[in-house]
Amino acid sequence: MHRMSISVHDKQHFLTQSTFFLDTFESDYVEYFSALCVHYDKTIVQNDAQQMAMSIYKNFRKCDFTISDLREDVLLKMKQDGVMIGFLISRSLFYMLEKYIVFCQEQHLDSNIQLLIGCVSRFMNVLECKVTSKCLESIARFDLDPDTSLTASNSIIQIFQAIKDEGKTVQFLNLYQGVPITCDAKIVTIEGEHISFQTDRLQEIAMKLDGQAFVIKNDYFERHLKADILYSNFLTNTVVLHNFIYLLNMPALKREFVRVHPDIVAKVYLHHEGERETSGRLYDLSINGLGVLSTENNGISLGAKVMVGFDLSTLKIHSLERIEVEAEVINIIENKGTYRYCMRIFPEKEMHDKIVMYIKQREKEIIQNLEDELKEYVV
Repeated sequence: MHRMSISVHDKQHFLTQSTFFLDTFESDYVEYFSALCVHYDKTIVQNDAQQMAMSIYKNFRKCDFTISDLREDVLLKMKQDGVMIGFLISRSLFYMLEKYIVFCQEQHLDSNIQLLIGCVSRFMNVLECKVTSKCLESIARFDLDPDTSLTASNSIIQIFQAIKDEGKTVQFLNLYQGVPITCDAKIVTIEGEHISFQTDRLQEIAMKLDGQAFVIKNDYFERHLKADILYSNFLTNTVVLHNFIYLLNMPALKREFVRVHPDIVAKVYLHHEGERETSGRLYDLSINGLGVLSTENNGISLGAKVMVGFDLSTLKIHSLERIEVEAEVINIIENKGTYRYCMRIFPEKEMHDKIVMYIKQREKEIIQNLEDELKEYVV
């Protein structure tokens, strides 16, 4: 397969010949990218998305192939939240290609589309090296062959074909109410970009309820994958997936302990030194951390040391268990007037044992809920 390489001189030529387009398109690019970014990650504010778009566009317009002055804080936040940075950038630059073709047609100008594609391809490779410290050519490469997609889907399908030919399996992971559901799956058939997998029923229902499937990286894939569900057959334990894309990371794999969602609205009170009490409800809970949703912020900031108190109960343990732990605020996610406080907790032994007992019981309840959901689909 032939791929065009582009030199600094070639890029300089394109930039010189296309100055008017690049000047007039900048605001359109910023608006498009920021809208795309905010749509895929609700924790990214519009201003940060716009600043990031301008940073990307500024670096793209440099005549050399270096990257500087990127908003690393936004990139890091996007990676932590699991947003597909490769997809966002590749889709926005593909939008540039579309607009450039229309611009040339309307202005009756000779198109340098091949040079622009070369510039985009080279820029994305350099950008990936900057963002991930690792150049992964399998992601969002732009091929000049007319029968080749402008995404990584072709190479992904080819890798799945190699896995099938060698009789290997892939591992799925979905979260259901905070509990990880995993299994090894066999590739049954590959038809175009549709791949059928044989999996177990619990994984299949977890996928269906999640609305997506996630494949853990392995010896074949250097990154985790996400896919859409085209069809599920609970009688044969098969699921057909398509629209495979790479992910930068999979936050669920970073969890050292199971993090469950409480089955009750547990009222939480954050006692912040020197400030008045902040109340909220328990969002999730693990042995070493918890999340609290609240409409209040009474001076709580990142790194704040707080005392957290709340009551727990389970279906099996009807009496309320009072939990009081010291905590440190490690992240605050603000969205539409609400705050989600993510905290690391430091429970003493008695509190630790109570939390462990609750999590184990809650995990059993969640798995039972999943099995009950499965009964709706299995005759």
